[in-house]
Amino acid sequence: MNLLLPQKLLRLALSVLDAEGVTRRGRRCLRRRAYVNKGPNFAIHMDGWDKLKPFGVSVHGAVDGFSRRVLWLKACDSNKKPQYVARFYMDYVKEINGVPMIVYADRGTENAITRDLQFALRWNHLDPFQGLSSFIYGSSTRNTRIERFWRNMRDMCGHFWINHFKDIADMGVLDTSDNVHLECVRYCFLLLINHDLKKVIRHWNEHRIRYNRNSESPSGKPNVLYFQPEVFLATESKLPLPTQVDGLEQEYCIYPPARGVSMEFDSCKLHYS
Repeated sequence: MNLLLPQKLLRLALSVLDAEGVTRRGRRCLRRRAYVNKGPNFAIHMDGWDKLKPFGVSVHGAVDGFSRRVLWLKACDSNKKPQYVARFYMDYVKEINGVPMIVYADRGTENAITRDLQFALRWNHLDPFQGLSSFIYGSSTRNTRIERFWRNMRDMCGHFWINHFKDIADMGVLDTSDNVHLECVRYCFLLLINHDLKKVIRHWNEHRIRYNRNSESPSGKPNVLYFQPEVFLATESKLPLPTQVDGLEQEYCIYPPARGVSMEFDSCKLHYS
């Protein structure tokens, strides 16, 4: 049945059938989906940041969903290599001597090994999220914790490096289409960028997250939220580690080169006339 109704009549009908929704929309305050997290390591969110990728540098990071604490933040030659991402994940697992209950990530191929490692490490646990339920793919709109952090990181140090490399390119010194130039960028700047990222981690994890009446997440310093969850009526959610971690590391994980360059570049001396 096709009905043609005047707009005014339709508005009146909606105000009767859904008065609360009409009022909410009129105030431009649609109810957002509530983010639920039971404590540290209940869910961690990981993703890559590609704003420096045109200049040969990629960043990968992870954030704890409950505390918003940065768990790792690394600059390297690529954040699309599954072995690198698996290395970052396994380093964190060994650091906490446990496994996060859930890992959120996008569907990029770089997350394939980490997904399988999470499945393997969580296979024999007995909670509702064990095994195949312990790794959840989602779009950036669902991975809001890490996406929100990228905005802050860009303000803290990202803008500086983006503008720095753009200036070098505008002066004609850097050719972003030349792989040798990109190797040179990493050789000269990657250690400095990682040094800046460590400062970002320290600053972020010690800053105070303000109270937001529209959010169910607790306010406070990420480090305090992470290490003292009982103060906020939450509990540590990590699960115990199996014993075969070292074998998994050796087979599936690779450390990125410290300076982000190939062995050929690192071993040769380039001379420009």
